[in-house]
Amino acid sequence: MLKHARPGDLLPTIEKEIDQDRILRWARISGDFNRLHVDPEFAKQTRFGGTIAHGPISLAFLNEVMMECFGMGWARGGKLLDVRFVAPIRPGDRIRIGGTVKQVQGASVECDLVVEKQDGEKAVVGRAIGLLEAEGK
Repeated sequence: MLKHARPGDLLPTIEKEIDQDRILRWARISGDFNRLHVDPEFAKQTRFGGTIAHGPISLAFLNEVMMECFGMGWARGGKLLDVRFVAPIRPGDRIRIGGTVKQVQGASVECDLVVEKQDGEKAVVGRAIGLLEAEGK
């Protein structure tokens, strides 16, 4: 967990394997059974050429990174901002979720966030604002 941050600091990264089973588990949890995500035969006929992960899976991973970095400072009012889905995440992708500290003002920390695929292609980009936890908390 970060107690101090400076512009340019890298956030710890997490990596996740995306497979169809993970996508199906998310569908069950979220209730989102859109065929684009859960029906490989249907999804083959779309512009994506196969199933893709639900967008909120990536949001959950961005939240996981921020929670790891800022703990209760994130839980008490952290915000994801300007999130853009720029490339689909497919079964078989190994993604890396991380970011960089952009700005620090007092206890407030602004970060640039990214979800990248194994080939370095950005799948999701955005910003977040979180709070550093005070020492001893």
